[in-house]
Amino acid sequence: MKAALQWLVSNVPSMLLSLILAALAWVVAVEEADPTVEDPFPQTVPVTLSNLAEGMVVVGEFEEQVEFTVRAPESVWNSLQAEDFSAALNLEGLDAGVYQVPVSWALDRQPARVVLVEPDTILLELVPETEQTVPVRVQIEGEPALGYILQTAVVTPNQVTVRGPSPYVALATEVVASISVEDAEADLERDVRVQPYDSEGQSVPYVTLLPDAVNVRVPIQLSVYYRSLGVKAVLTGTFASGYRITNILVDPPRVTVFGNPSVIAALPGFIETKPIDVEGAQYDVVVRPALNIPQGISMVMDERPLVSVIIEPIQSSLTRVVTPTVQGLSPGLTATISPGTVEVILSGPLPLLESLTDDNVRVVLNLLDLEPSTHQLEPQVIVPDDVVAQSINPATVQVEIYVTPTSKEVESTKDPTRFEYE
Repeated sequence: MKAALQWLVSNVPSMLLSLILAALAWVVAVEEADPTVEDPFPQTVPVTLSNLAEGMVVVGEFEEQVEFTVRAPESVWNSLQAEDFSAALNLEGLDAGVYQVPVSWALDRQPARVVLVEPDTILLELVPETEQTVPVRVQIEGEPALGYILQTAVVTPNQVTVRGPSPYVALATEVVASISVEDAEADLERDVRVQPYDSEGQSVPYVTLLPDAVNVRVPIQLSVYYRSLGVKAVLTGTFASGYRITNILVDPPRVTVFGNPSVIAALPGFIETKPIDVEGAQYDVVVRPALNIPQGISMVMDERPLVSVIIEPIQSSLTRVVTPTVQGLSPGLTATISPGTVEVILSGPLPLLESLTDDNVRVVLNLLDLEPSTHQLEPQVIVPDDVVAQSINPATVQVEIYVTPTSKEVESTKDPTRFEYE
């Protein structure tokens, strides 16, 4: 027993060395299989606030972020997510003032280890939160259309609550709702977001408004010396036969005139153009005609409206009886068709339909590569542009193809439905 103990004591250093070497070998093997990585995590982590005293707020928009440098096995490092990190400022017991607060952090992944947090402290200012009610001022931008005048704007509500850090809330003397009336010819009403301003006209930051939008209505009336009148186009002459007017466009559709209020009030709600000649017209007529302005009345703007008279051909339809022709018949073959004529229903502009000749409408049967036999074929209708073949009656034609007999084999009268290869 004593000898065994002596042997054990004498061999302890060797056993420890073997154990250390074995552990080292294991570490090296693990390191080679899953090496350790130490790098900054590619995403920043937002900092939250905790234990903020009631009635206190942080001055400004607190949007601080921190960066983590992490040491971990490569497999763990590559699987890290932003949700694995947390960062916070503990504000417990802090009253109004400016503080450099250390960042508390945590990493919920093992065996990952945080090597560095940047920044590790954050400067912030705490002040009491307060609120006050301030009036709403409407700021009018632009000018209404010529001849129109503004009435007093109505805003609802006419006061809003400003809430936030007390030093900034104290600066706010009014909130402003801006609305544009540029070229307006009628009352305007819309919801407008408001902005807080101080007595110097500077925007006040770091506060919230309740509500943050108000309803603004701006009454706009036409002066008694002005009046807006619709423009009525007056046409003279007769457009070409087979054509019709599909639209009359006036740009602008209204003009503003001014003059004595009593004369202005007596005017009808429109003003006529001088006659626009459309005699024989087959195309759009676009002109700037003079206006029949009553005596003692003047136009605010001297530019004449642009009048476009849109003229289009009348769409119609007709039926033509056509004898089909064949093409592609192989040498040595003869074809007969039944029936010998077909009815084609056409649609399109009336003047074009009325001008069609037999050469303009063709019905073709394509016999290319067809063998001697009886075939049912759909004819192809060829018509000019802008004309549409709506249907053909009958929809198919019977074509009988056979070998052409010699002159000695048959003597017959000419059959118009019989076609021979030429």
